[in-house]
Amino acid sequence: MTLHPRGPAEPATIGRYRVLGTLDSAAGFHELLAAAPDDTLVVVRRAAAELLGEPDFRVRMRHTAVAAMRVSGANNTTVIDVDADAERPWIASAFVPGVRLDRAVAEHGPLPVPAVRALASAMAAALRTIHAAGLVHQRLRADAVLLAADGGRLGDLGITPATGASSTGTLLGTPDFLSPEQAVGVAVTPASDVFALGSVLAFAAGGVAPFAAASVPYTLFNIAQREPDLSRVPEPLTELIAACLRKDPAARPTPAQILDYLGGPPSAPAPWPVPVRDDIGRLRDAATVLLAAAPPIEPPPSPPARPLPEALVGFGRAALERGGRAARYGRSRWHAASVVARGVLAGGLAVLLLVLGGVAYAVTRPAAEPAPVTGLSLDQLRRIDACAWLTSALGAEVPVGPAPLAAADLTLRPTSTWGCVATGKQYIFGLALGERDEYLTPNVTVVDGVPVIDGSEAACSRAIASPGADPPTGIVVTMSSPSEVEGCAGIDYLAANIARSMTTAPRAENRDSSLALLDPCALLDHDLVAAKIGRTAERPTIADAHTCQWDARVRLSVQLLRTSSLTSDDDAPTTVTDGLRIYLDKGTSSAICTRAYRASDAEEESIEVSVHGATSMREESCAIATEVLRQVVSELPAR
Repeated sequence: MTLHPRGPAEPATIGRYRVLGTLDSAAGFHELLAAAPDDTLVVVRRAAAELLGEPDFRVRMRHTAVAAMRVSGANNTTVIDVDADAERPWIASAFVPGVRLDRAVAEHGPLPVPAVRALASAMAAALRTIHAAGLVHQRLRADAVLLAADGGRLGDLGITPATGASSTGTLLGTPDFLSPEQAVGVAVTPASDVFALGSVLAFAAGGVAPFAAASVPYTLFNIAQREPDLSRVPEPLTELIAACLRKDPAARPTPAQILDYLGGPPSAPAPWPVPVRDDIGRLRDAATVLLAAAPPIEPPPSPPARPLPEALVGFGRAALERGGRAARYGRSRWHAASVVARGVLAGGLAVLLLVLGGVAYAVTRPAAEPAPVTGLSLDQLRRIDACAWLTSALGAEVPVGPAPLAAADLTLRPTSTWGCVATGKQYIFGLALGERDEYLTPNVTVVDGVPVIDGSEAACSRAIASPGADPPTGIVVTMSSPSEVEGCAGIDYLAANIARSMTTAPRAENRDSSLALLDPCALLDHDLVAAKIGRTAERPTIADAHTCQWDARVRLSVQLLRTSSLTSDDDAPTTVTDGLRIYLDKGTSSAICTRAYRASDAEEESIEVSVHGATSMREESCAIATEVLRQVVSELPAR
């Protein structure tokens, strides 16, 4: 899901929602990010103009939205509003930052086996809820599936009553994920959604839909008559996917049976690949920035003050008179009381005052001494030798199943962002310093007073937050194990060793003049950024310890790297501007332009500036990237 600020062609409001930006359009609908009156983010889907010519489209759209509102659950999109009678009919649903499955596979490749299993659980749970409401989704496709931080989500559009109606109407989008019943135009049932699920999972695991062909008629023929092509699907997934793709609807498993097969509903967070999680985080941050930068809605004028009715005025006067009489009566009773009675009353009042005083002190007393620091700041993390620390934390052997893994069998290498990776015998251990950790669950264990945030069993990730970091950043430890090994044995051992050695983490030598020590956000002038990309939030987004990001009409990011694929590529095109040698990307993405600078010929440390904009503005994006890169380089301290 890509987010761009609202353009001049987009309306400022739709219904009661303020439009903030545009999202990837789904088949037949134009998607917009908007804010409700309480600043809750929503997605407003406006129908494409070509659909308005269908005589019953508005009726079907209204029925679809009402049906979707009957569906709830963590894996279904929540529909909250609809206006089928508007000039451009629209449906509003809750905004969930995520990446569409078709985009994720196209940009990052097929998902690994654990991620596909998690996706299967999420979609089965979503379908179980839909079918329990008496509905059939009918349009379960790769572009209707969202990969969110907490799991897979099934889009709302396409849900229709399960009345056995034929689906021979308009087919929006690709036919690759239709069921045989839909391909030949007969009545659909909940089993049709299961067949579509099988096609979606095959696409997620192999990168290609199992019935895809060069033409729509040939694709429909394959769906109705031929067996699926599962040659690209990893063996652990073929049994499940093949069962979903049986031609006979009665022979397909139900969503409940799929969940039983997979071991129950999905757990969060989902084990998406790191690039997908990064995309999710960027989308969430971009949405937050657009909301913060949006002009506030002017409150309606306050109505003029109206005088109180005379009856209420009289009531108030009477109440004051009664209060005065009560006070005089209390004083008279005090003076008339005996000495003993006065003593008892005074003692009770004293006790009450002591209690109230104690409560007031408990509320207003100074806080206790600050808790000990349980993490390292981003500045401290920039000074650490990640590979030396990871070597120490691994020890002599790592307790993984079924047998311990000797650390001597691991090969360590630094990453481009000054982290470290250890690989060997199908295991990969990673240590990232200053990385975002928002995708982890808030479960916490404590090791020697240091809170360690637990990732899911499938993700095998742990994190230690930097104190006061906003957004959450810190030390992130990851482990990848063979598919036949279940659980995350070894990751807690590694995270605990990192936590225990916080105060003795080894510092990198000869790093006094390294780019690793610099705060990338300090190299950017806010006024220059605003002049190039438009009005922005007052503060940039800290994507990690070495990356600073601004969002306005385009996204601008500055990254300081130990190594850059651009500056280390002998074939990379370059240009010289004012004596500065700038490395150019090869233009493989028309929506992103990157310019790089190698800080020293003797070292590989580099700076990359990227501008993410519309495909039609690449030339402008490259000009912005070049100008910002020159500004950043001019701010570098002498080396």
